[in-house]
Amino acid sequence: MLPHGLFFVITFFSTSTLNGPGVESSSLQSVRFVPVREARQEPVVHLTNGLTFVTLDASSPISRTLYFAKRSIYVEQSFVFACLVNPQTTPLKGIALCCRKNRNAADLQCPRVPEGKPHGTITCAGTEFSYDSSEFTGANFSIHIREKQQFKDPMDGLFRCHVTDNSKTTIISNEIEIRDAVYYIRQLQTRPSNSITVIPPITHSEFPRPFYCVDDTSREWPVWMSTLSDEVGNILWGYCEISSPMNAHTCLQVHKALPKAVATTYVNGTMFLTDESFLSKREVAIVCRDEQVRAPVRTFAGGQIEQVSVITKGLSVDTTSDYVQKLQPLTALYQNFTFIYGGLPKGFSLNALYRETEAGCSFQWSKDGADVPLSGASKFSYQLPLVDELLLDGTYKLTVVSKSDESDKLVFTFVINVVRPPEFTDIHCLPRLFYVMKGNNFTTLCPFISRPQPKTFVGVNHLEAATAVELRRMLEKEAILNKKLSQLDIDFGVENVAEPPEVTIAVNSLQSEQDFDLSVRLTSPFGGSRIFSSLKVVPIPKLMASPVESSCEEECDAVPFNVSCSLDPDLVQQWRQLFDVTASITWVVQNQWSSDRWDPDGIGRFFSIPVLDGSVLSVWPQGYPLSSQNAATNSTQMGDSTTFKSLKEFIRENAAAEGSGNVFVLSLRCRVQLFVHNNEPSFAPPPGPKMRRGLRQQLPLSQAFSPTAPRLLYDSSWEPDTTLVSQLIALRSFSPDPQPATANLTWIIAVVIALLVVFVVIGLGIWLYTRDRGETYMLYDKERAHGNDPIQEMKETEGFKTYQRQSTIHKK
Repeated sequence: MLPHGLFFVITFFSTSTLNGPGVESSSLQSVRFVPVREARQEPVVHLTNGLTFVTLDASSPISRTLYFAKRSIYVEQSFVFACLVNPQTTPLKGIALCCRKNRNAADLQCPRVPEGKPHGTITCAGTEFSYDSSEFTGANFSIHIREKQQFKDPMDGLFRCHVTDNSKTTIISNEIEIRDAVYYIRQLQTRPSNSITVIPPITHSEFPRPFYCVDDTSREWPVWMSTLSDEVGNILWGYCEISSPMNAHTCLQVHKALPKAVATTYVNGTMFLTDESFLSKREVAIVCRDEQVRAPVRTFAGGQIEQVSVITKGLSVDTTSDYVQKLQPLTALYQNFTFIYGGLPKGFSLNALYRETEAGCSFQWSKDGADVPLSGASKFSYQLPLVDELLLDGTYKLTVVSKSDESDKLVFTFVINVVRPPEFTDIHCLPRLFYVMKGNNFTTLCPFISRPQPKTFVGVNHLEAATAVELRRMLEKEAILNKKLSQLDIDFGVENVAEPPEVTIAVNSLQSEQDFDLSVRLTSPFGGSRIFSSLKVVPIPKLMASPVESSCEEECDAVPFNVSCSLDPDLVQQWRQLFDVTASITWVVQNQWSSDRWDPDGIGRFFSIPVLDGSVLSVWPQGYPLSSQNAATNSTQMGDSTTFKSLKEFIRENAAAEGSGNVFVLSLRCRVQLFVHNNEPSFAPPPGPKMRRGLRQQLPLSQAFSPTAPRLLYDSSWEPDTTLVSQLIALRSFSPDPQPATANLTWIIAVVIALLVVFVVIGLGIWLYTRDRGETYMLYDKERAHGNDPIQEMKETEGFKTYQRQSTIHKK
C-alpha cells in the first residue's frame, strides 16, 4: 500500500510557466505534470565538464539516473528538477519534494514548500535544493554547484515531487536517482609533492607491478562506482625519460601519457604496469598528478639524490630474478557488473590481472561459451564493442593456460547484467482523463518492457495492491467512506506470454458515484514506472417526458399532434458543470429521415420543431399549412396536375426499406446525443466499425480535425438498455385506407359471372350423360336385330364383356 494520504490522478501534458495562472477553455480542469522543452529524456544522464547543465522534468513516464560524474574545481554545474503542472485557476494546496536514501529504504521524507514563501531551500536525504515556486504552476527544484565548492556528504538519493491541487488530488512523479561520483573521487587525497619514491629493480615475479598515487580509500565506495569508466577519475599517469638528472616537477613538465598497452589504470588512483619490456627499452620515471593541479603527487624512479630530490636513475627490471612458478591472479576471479540500459560507458573494459610463469601463457576471451573476436581483446583486458547494450548482456570468461603446464590454469569470470528499469511503451493506454457512460465497462492493455520482470501494482485512489483479489478486499473495507466504490468490479493481471508483456485491466459495469483515480505502477530493483488515469462515470439520459407516451393505435393521424422528449434539467446541468458536456436532441422518422437533414420540400413538409432544444416534435399528417401552401403554389407554377400527398403516402413512396409500400405504423424516434466541449477527456469510440465510419462521414472536415470542436461522447442509437430505447420511440398507427364505391359494383359483377359459369358447367354435364345412355339403347336394338341377346349372353358367360367388344367380334 502507498503511504497514507497519497492520491493519484492522470493528466494531460501542456506548456506551463511559473508566471501565474492560465485560462483554460472550459471549467473542466485536472492537474497534470507538463513537459519542459529543454528537459532531457535519456534514462541515464552524466553531468561532466562538457555537460554542465541538465534539466529533468516530472512528466517522464520512467525513473531516471543522474550522475555527477566529473567536475573540475573551476567548473560550475547545475541540475534542475522541473516539477511543473498545467496552469491552475485556483491555488495549489501543496508542493513537496519527497526522497529516500536508497532503493531499500522504506521511509519516505516529504518536506513541503512553505506557503507564502515562493523562494528558498529544502533539504531532503541530506541534499539541499533551492526552489522557485508558484501556487498556480508548481515548482523548480535545483542544485547549483559553484567553483571550488566542496561537500561534506554525497548528493545521493532517490527524489520525486508531489503536487496537490485545490480538490485535494495529489499527483506523483517518477523517481530520479542522484549518484555523486565526484564526491567519492575527491575523497582520494591528492597532495602535491616533489618527493621521489625510489623503487629497486623490479623482479619478474612482480609484474604486473602496482603503483599507488594515493592511499586507497575506495573500500567504502558504493557498488555502482565500479561501473564507471576510469575516464571520470581525476588522476593522470605519465612517464618521463631520464636522459639527465631532473626533479619531480621537471619530470612532470616533460612527461608523456602512459600508453594503455603497457598500463591498466583504475578510477581509485591505482595503476598496474603490465609490460616489463617498457622499462627495458628506455630509462624512465613514472609520475602521477591530479588533473586539476599541474603538480606531481607521486614520482617513482630507480634512484635519486636525496638531499635535493633529483632523479638520477629510471625504473628498471631485475633480469636475474625468478618468475613465479604458477599463475597468480591479482584481481578477483569473479566480478559482477550491472549497467542500466543507456548508461554503459563507451569503451568500458573488463580487466583481469595475473602473474605468469617464465614460459608464458596462452589466453582466450569468450562470451556465453563462444570465443569473442580478437579486436578489443588482450591478455589483460577486453574492451566491450560499441553495439546495442542489450547485446552485451552475458557471461564473459578469460581463460589463461600456462605454456609450461596445461593443468596450471586461471579462469576469470565477468557477469554483465544490462538491466532496463520498467517502462510503459504506450503511456496512452491509460488516458489522462477518461469518460465512461454509466453501465459501460472500461478495459485497457498496457504493454511494458523491463529487465528483470517487475512487480506490478494497481491502485484505486490511495489504495494499491499486487492482485485484484487483494485490491477488492481493500475496497470493501472502505465501504463506510464510499459504499459505491467498495462495490467496484475491478480485475487486472499481467500477460507475460505476450511480447512485450502487458498489464490488463478491466472495470465492469461502472455506476454513478464510482469515479476514481486509477494507477498502474511497475517496480524493480533498478527503477520503476507509474501511469495514472482519472475515470469519471457520465450518467446516461433520464427522460422527464418520453415519446412512448405519445404512442397510438387508432385514429392517430387524423389531426396534427405533438411528441415530447424532454431531459431531466438537473441532469443537463450536471453534465455541463461536471463534465463540460451538452445534450442535443434530434428526431428520426421511420429510422430513415433525421431532423437535422430534413428536406423542407420533402419529408420536412410534415414536421416542425417549435422549441429551441428540439424536445418537442409537431407532426402534420396532411402537411404543415405553410409548407402545403408553398408546395401547392410550386405545383401550379410547374404545371403539376398531381394532388398533394399525405404523410402516409409520402412514406410509402419514399421509404427505403423493403416492403415499405405496406407501411401501417409511423415510427418517431427521439435521438439523444452528448457532446464534449473540452479536448482533455478521452472516451471509448462508437461501437462497431460501421458506426465509426458513419460518425466520420457526418462530421465536416474542419470539425473532424479541430482539437476544440465538440466531440460525440454518446448516442442513444448505441444504447444497449432496451428499456430506455423503448421509451425513446413513439409508434402511431396510420388510419386504414378508405374503400371506393366502384369496388362494390365490381365485386357484384364478379359474383354473377361466377354463378353463370357454374350453371353452364352443370347443364353441360347433364347433356353429356343423357347422350351416352341413348347411344347404349340404340346398340342393344341393333344386336337384337342380328339375332343376339346381350343380356342372355351376359348370364351365360363368366365374365362381363362390353357391347362394343361383342359387336366388333360379331362383325368379323
